[in-house]
Amino acid sequence: MKVLAINSSPRGKDQSKTELLLDSLVEGMRSANAEVEVVHLRAKKINYCIGCFTCWTKTPGICVHKDDMSRELLPKFLESDLAVFATPLYYFGVSAQLKTFMDRTLPAIEPIIIERDGKASHPLRGRHPLMVALSVAGFPENSIFDQMSSHLKYIYKEALVAEIYRPAAETMVQPGFEKVCADILDAIKQAGVEIVQNFKISDDTMKRIKQPIIDLKTMSEFANIMWQTYIDAGVTPKEAIEKNIIKK
Repeated sequence: MKVLAINSSPRGKDQSKTELLLDSLVEGMRSANAEVEVVHLRAKKINYCIGCFTCWTKTPGICVHKDDMSRELLPKFLESDLAVFATPLYYFGVSAQLKTFMDRTLPAIEPIIIERDGKASHPLRGRHPLMVALSVAGFPENSIFDQMSSHLKYIYKEALVAEIYRPAAETMVQPGFEKVCADILDAIKQAGVEIVQNFKISDDTMKRIKQPIIDLKTMSEFANIMWQTYIDAGVTPKEAIEKNIIKK
């Protein structure tokens, strides 16, 4: 199986919980003999879609922009058997980086309108990979991902074969949570194996991924102290780690 794993977090490895989880998923996929390429969108030049529809009329399937998306990423995406969209939860949806990537896949769609399940739709121009969504959020409730999940299911429908959502992700790297963090990451690694082998995640594995870490009251007390410390010191979270004001 050929897998393209797209990391859309703007954070580097030292801070990114998205990348932390993605690394475990990729490890599991590779252990199941999948060929996985990881792409970090923060290192790529991807222009915004300008809505010109050149890719639908003058040069069907080919974008007017000549950047990393058209030259490299879209061809790799369409050649993959499976694509992983890894994103932090921003304003209850995908990151701006991933949304830009998604917008730029427009050349893979034909302009004609067809009816599908009683609704207007555009057919695919050709081959399209199956999809996996992976996301992290700071809030502790699983329901925080409902809007993102609904959006991705609406777009990709049955092609979206698995969703991995981890609330309270910032807590995972805090002292005292090492054991539960290790179990969650091991479960995500197992999910990678299961996706490659079965195109789905078992209920037992998903239960481990979604296991509670911390309640809202405890988390809010800890988080409010942490943020006030950052504010008082006049530092960003990354600077606080670098200056050892609050440990990672």
